[in-house]
Amino acid sequence: MLGLRTAPKEDLQSSSAELVYGQPLRVPGEFMPNTTDPWSAAAQRASLLDSARVFAPVPTTQHGVPTSQVPPGLRSAGYVFIRHDAHRGPLQPPYDGPFRVLEHGPKNLVVDIGGRPEHVSVDRVKLAHLDVTQPVDLAIPPHRGRPPGQPAPPAEVPLTSAAQSPPITPPVTVAPGPAQLEEVGTTPASPPALPPMVRSRFGRLVRPYRHADFVY
Repeated sequence: MLGLRTAPKEDLQSSSAELVYGQPLRVPGEFMPNTTDPWSAAAQRASLLDSARVFAPVPTTQHGVPTSQVPPGLRSAGYVFIRHDAHRGPLQPPYDGPFRVLEHGPKNLVVDIGGRPEHVSVDRVKLAHLDVTQPVDLAIPPHRGRPPGQPAPPAEVPLTSAAQSPPITPPVTVAPGPAQLEEVGTTPASPPALPPMVRSRFGRLVRPYRHADFVY
């Protein structure tokens, strides 16, 4: 903007600063182009590229990503303790183990737990300082899943005896028939006679109720 204010106008034979302030402005020498050297687009482009290469970007910081720090001895540990994150009893230690490390990673370890490899985060493990001259007694994890079922009791075999008495058959009582009742002199009672059917006022055949049919 300062160069535009100090540049002379061909039609006015004066600059904008001279028209406003009445005298030309004093500017540094680099604002004035060198009229002795011919202007070239390639030279101007090369000059701008050289100036741009000097600029260095400001390094940014990531505040939302926390930096993780792994103890140096844990990267080459052979045995570790694993923190027990579940409910603990009053006298249960906070760490289980030791367990053997199968593979090391940047953020997790592959640990042999009960004969099965499992991935465990480095935030849950602690280096196990053991005596390498003695055999290591590895921890055995508790059984997972349902408890094993109880074995079924053996079936009882009934004892057989040669002198076993035959089964006793209960006596069967047979109701007397009409012929037997005639011999005794007793005749079965005949059912009571029903009243005759009558036609109702709607044209249906109904049997009238008797006074003896009602139970009070």
